[in-house]
Amino acid sequence: MNYAIILAGGTGTRFWPLSRELEPKQFLNVCSTKSMLAETIDRITPLIKKENIYIATSRIHNQKIKKCPKKLNIPSSNILLEPQSKNTFAPIAVLSKNINNLDSDAVIVVLPSDHFIEHKDRFLKLLSKGIEIARCGYIVSLGIPPRRPETGYGYIKTESRVNDFYLIEKFIEKPNLIRARKFIRDRRYYWNSGIFIFKPQVILEETKKFLPGIYNTVMQFKNKKYFSRLWHKLPSISIDYAIMEKTKRMALLPADCGWIDLGSWEAIGEIAKKDKNGNIFRGKSIDIGSKNTLVWSDKRLITTLGLNNIIIVDTKDALLVCRKDMSQDVKKAVGLLKKKNFKGQV
Repeated sequence: MNYAIILAGGTGTRFWPLSRELEPKQFLNVCSTKSMLAETIDRITPLIKKENIYIATSRIHNQKIKKCPKKLNIPSSNILLEPQSKNTFAPIAVLSKNINNLDSDAVIVVLPSDHFIEHKDRFLKLLSKGIEIARCGYIVSLGIPPRRPETGYGYIKTESRVNDFYLIEKFIEKPNLIRARKFIRDRRYYWNSGIFIFKPQVILEETKKFLPGIYNTVMQFKNKKYFSRLWHKLPSISIDYAIMEKTKRMALLPADCGWIDLGSWEAIGEIAKKDKNGNIFRGKSIDIGSKNTLVWSDKRLITTLGLNNIIIVDTKDALLVCRKDMSQDVKKAVGLLKKKNFKGQV
């Protein structure tokens, strides 16, 4: 059968001040009247039964996530509460082991909880195709044809083509602008969507091959008692670093489905309705002469005059004002807030 692991443990720091440590963006209604987590679940239920959907999130979101099972019809036993954030490898490895114990013929789709997909039917067809490829023993990555020289995403360089998919030559970390411009001109390069499809047995075999000590730890996870004792022994590392960049079993399936990673405020501009000057206004606002500006107001009236490529996000206790081209650096600002002990604002 088909299964899904939805990664919902991030703090969404680049979406500050709307997204906070205890109220991260995956629980917010950013794209619609539903939370981003609910949108992710609804998107895949035509293909994957809700009882086969697992959610990995932080233990600090326990109260928030408790409201989800009843609302989303996800079994509470399918929710993995991480005692400490360990990036993506740890929850994927542990849940893959659990799913493999239940169904040795399973195929798992791993999805971040902060994506927007415009063409949902096309996306489901891609997932179905990816599942077929994964059943042949591949670890499938959905690769997004790059639309611009993006420095905020990782890239994947493809090799030879095999039917509908490509073998992968290498993963590339977020490049500088010069390299990103080169990638956009070379059709071998794709954005790394962070969406992976594989048989759990395959990911466990690769874990045993590349991380034998960690594999032994993963295989010891049996119940909540073992979970509390063993979790701290797992490394804080992404699934990309741990497995995907080392394995020879990777395949890339090109995915032109209107994918957008809502990782920063600038990304909102790709999905929100704009006025004739390219502005986006949400909440109470008045503007004269601004262009390509985003204003997101919680309650207060925001008045803007003659701005260009500016982001303004106003909440009850914090205000963000930045240039659009610096929206990725909001994460750095949150780091400074923590250092200066502004705990109530993060």
